[in-house]
Amino acid sequence: MTVLGPDERPKRVKVTIWDTAGQERFRTLTSSYYRGAQGIIMVYDVARKDTFESLNMWLQEVEQFSMNGGKDVVKLLVGNKIDQHRLVERGLANSWAKEKGMLFMEASAKTKEGITQVFTEVVSKILENPNLLANTRPSKPRGTNLNAPTNQKSSGGCC
Repeated sequence: MTVLGPDERPKRVKVTIWDTAGQERFRTLTSSYYRGAQGIIMVYDVARKDTFESLNMWLQEVEQFSMNGGKDVVKLLVGNKIDQHRLVERGLANSWAKEKGMLFMEASAKTKEGITQVFTEVVSKILENPNLLANTRPSKPRGTNLNAPTNQKSSGGCC
């Protein structure tokens, strides 16, 4: 993905996205997803109040499992399905997001309205934060001899 950096120059970044879709069967894995996250997008359905009402629970998980209680993570609330009949008012969701220190946007995955902007916004905010950037730059591990053979086997996976 390419976005404008804080210096207004294009930056090419690699984005890894984990989508649990709020499903209970992924609950045991979500803590590992949050651990290294620099940006978190919480999505609710504007046509279903229950999805909005469950945001407090999800935010508690973010605060429990992410860096520094979630303070060092870019958080964006997205109201999805704006192409459908709305049951959650934009103002209510925007106020909730502001109260929780989150960014707010609306989108429609079906029509693709706002989807690119959602990801661009999160990545741009990460690039603006020097503390988050410090955790993304590859560096040589301290005290490691890169020429020494290792007996470690790769377990595969990413984490």
